[in-house]
Amino acid sequence: MDIVKLGKVAVASAPTVAAASAAASVSVAATSGAGIASGLAAAGGMIGGGMAAGPAALALVPAYAGTKVINNICFKDQADLPRQERQARQAARLATGVGAVAGIAGSGALTVAGGTSGAAIMGTLASVGGVVGGGAIAGTAAVALAPVAVAGLVGYKAYRLFGGRRKKR
Repeated sequence: MDIVKLGKVAVASAPTVAAASAAASVSVAATSGAGIASGLAAAGGMIGGGMAAGPAALALVPAYAGTKVINNICFKDQADLPRQERQARQAARLATGVGAVAGIAGSGALTVAGGTSGAAIMGTLASVGGVVGGGAIAGTAAVALAPVAVAGLVGYKAYRLFGGRRKKR
């Protein structure tokens, strides 16, 4: 993957990131602990869970959209490419989906790493948010967007493993 493609992914992903931020803002109605907990419980309730499932629920749309963007820009199939390159891209497209699912599962697991009580979940999200320079809301956004990064990384690793962009000697 070259810098130009990486730039295209960033530009194409901007609406996805904006939509995810808007969704987090709408779902997380207030910046108080109770407001955040209530928003996370509402988001988690959409997928049959509670507050602990909230960040994973918020990760679903960005993970799907991010995977589509990565696959359509970086690993798009082209009939004029050599067979090995096409196979590597096909493996990468499958791997990005697997990576997104693993990232969503990881988001859910991370959310309850410190415990399943509301205070433990908020503490975990605040700790994650502190790493990115914010609080629990920033932690929620980071946990919700992490599956996109996991999808891209897993897709790229599969691409390289299956011989993508190998130079002939």
